[in-house]
Amino acid sequence: MTSEARKTALVLHLAANSNPISIKVSAETAADLGSRLIQVVRNGHTQAIQTADGKEFVVNFSHVVAAHFE
Repeated sequence: MTSEARKTALVLHLAANSNPISIKVSAETAADLGSRLIQVVRNGHTQAIQTADGKEFVVNFSHVVAAHFE
């Protein structure tokens, strides 16, 4: 397994909050969103994110300044 495949925490830096938000996601979600993350943030999409425990978390990327996986 590569180090990229193990990065399953989506870290969001919001414009109105100096503390980043970290969301644990499944490897499948990380792989799917990882390839589109730049475009989603650039376009400010609202996206449902499946968490590692199977729940959904909705993110309005128009409020996200930076996002990355750890």
